[in-house]
Amino acid sequence: MASNLTTLMVMAAQKITLKATTHFNLKYKINFAQALSKMKHQIIQLTLLIGNDCLFLIHRTIKYISRTVEAVRDGRSNPRKLKNIKNNIHFTAYKSAL
Repeated sequence: MASNLTTLMVMAAQKITLKATTHFNLKYKINFAQALSKMKHQIIQLTLLIGNDCLFLIHRTIKYISRTVEAVRDGRSNPRKLKNIKNNIHFTAYKSAL
Protein backbone atom coordinates (compact mmCIF):
# COMPACT_ATOMS: atom_id res chain seq x y z
CA MET A 1 0.00 0.00 0.00
CA ALA A 2 2.82 2.38 0.88
CA SER A 3 4.61 1.71 -2.37
CA ASN A 4 1.46 2.25 -4.45
CA LEU A 5 0.60 5.52 -2.71
CA THR A 6 4.19 6.68 -3.05
CA THR A 7 4.19 5.89 -6.75
CA LEU A 8 1.06 7.99 -7.25
CA MET A 9 2.60 10.89 -5.34
CA VAL A 10 5.85 10.57 -7.30
CA MET A 11 3.98 10.67 -10.60
CA ALA A 12 2.28 13.92 -9.57
CA ALA A 13 5.52 15.38 -8.22
CA GLN A 14 7.43 14.44 -11.39
CA LYS A 15 5.17 16.72 -13.43
CA ILE A 16 6.01 19.62 -11.10
CA THR A 17 9.71 18.76 -11.31
CA LEU A 18 9.69 18.67 -15.12
CA LYS A 19 8.20 22.16 -15.24
CA ALA A 20 10.66 23.52 -12.67
CA THR A 21 13.80 22.04 -14.27
CA THR A 22 13.25 22.70 -17.96
CA HIS A 23 16.00 25.33 -18.07
CA PHE A 24 18.66 23.03 -16.54
CA ASN A 25 21.15 21.07 -18.63
CA LEU A 26 20.47 17.69 -17.00
CA LYS A 27 17.21 15.83 -16.56
CA TYR A 28 15.97 15.42 -13.01
CA LYS A 29 13.79 12.75 -11.49
CA ILE A 30 12.29 12.16 -8.07
CA ASN A 31 14.34 10.25 -5.50
CA PHE A 32 11.97 7.36 -4.78
CA ALA A 33 13.76 6.30 -1.59
CA GLN A 34 13.29 9.77 -0.11
CA ALA A 35 9.66 9.81 -1.22
CA LEU A 36 9.01 6.42 0.38
CA SER A 37 10.67 7.61 3.58
CA LYS A 38 8.39 10.65 3.70
CA MET A 39 5.29 8.60 2.88
CA LYS A 40 5.77 6.09 5.68
CA HIS A 41 5.23 8.96 8.11
CA GLN A 42 2.26 10.37 6.22
CA ILE A 43 0.25 7.19 5.56
CA ILE A 44 -1.22 7.01 9.05
CA GLN A 45 -2.27 10.65 8.92
CA LEU A 46 -3.79 10.15 5.47
CA THR A 47 -5.94 7.28 6.71
CA LEU A 48 -7.20 9.29 9.70
CA LEU A 49 -7.97 12.59 7.98
CA ILE A 50 -11.14 13.35 6.04
CA GLY A 51 -11.99 16.02 3.48
CA ASN A 52 -10.00 19.22 3.08
CA ASP A 53 -7.43 18.26 5.70
CA CYS A 54 -6.58 15.16 3.69
CA LEU A 55 -6.27 17.17 0.46
CA PHE A 56 -4.02 19.70 2.20
CA LEU A 57 -1.76 16.89 3.44
CA ILE A 58 -1.63 15.34 -0.03
CA HIS A 59 -0.65 18.65 -1.66
CA ARG A 60 1.95 19.33 1.02
CA THR A 61 3.46 15.87 0.59
CA ILE A 62 3.59 16.20 -3.21
CA LYS A 63 5.27 19.58 -2.86
CA TYR A 64 7.88 18.10 -0.51
CA ILE A 65 8.50 15.12 -2.77
CA SER A 66 8.94 17.40 -5.79
CA ARG A 67 11.91 19.04 -4.05
CA THR A 68 13.77 15.75 -3.48
CA VAL A 69 15.23 15.30 -6.95
CA GLU A 70 18.33 13.66 -8.36
CA ALA A 71 20.12 14.47 -11.60
CA VAL A 72 19.98 11.78 -14.26
CA ARG A 73 23.33 11.48 -15.99
CA ASP A 74 23.04 9.47 -19.19
CA GLY A 75 25.63 6.80 -19.81
CA ARG A 76 26.80 6.53 -16.19
CA SER A 77 27.00 2.86 -15.35
CA ASN A 78 29.81 1.05 -13.56
CA PRO A 79 29.84 -2.65 -12.73
CA ARG A 80 30.10 -3.61 -9.08
CA LYS A 81 33.52 -4.65 -7.87
CA LEU A 82 33.17 -7.64 -5.58
CA LYS A 83 36.03 -7.76 -3.10
CA ASN A 84 37.38 -10.54 -0.90
CA ILE A 85 35.76 -13.42 -2.72
CA LYS A 86 38.00 -16.44 -2.32
CA ASN A 87 36.05 -18.69 -4.62
CA ASN A 88 34.30 -17.36 -7.69
CA ILE A 89 31.81 -20.23 -7.65
CA HIS A 90 30.21 -19.57 -4.26
CA PHE A 91 29.61 -16.43 -2.27
CA THR A 92 31.19 -16.09 1.15
CA ALA A 93 27.95 -16.94 2.93
CA TYR A 94 28.20 -20.54 1.69
CA LYS A 95 30.77 -22.83 3.31
CA SER A 96 32.07 -26.06 1.88
CA ALA A 97 30.94 -29.18 3.68
CA LEU A 98 34.33 -30.87 3.47
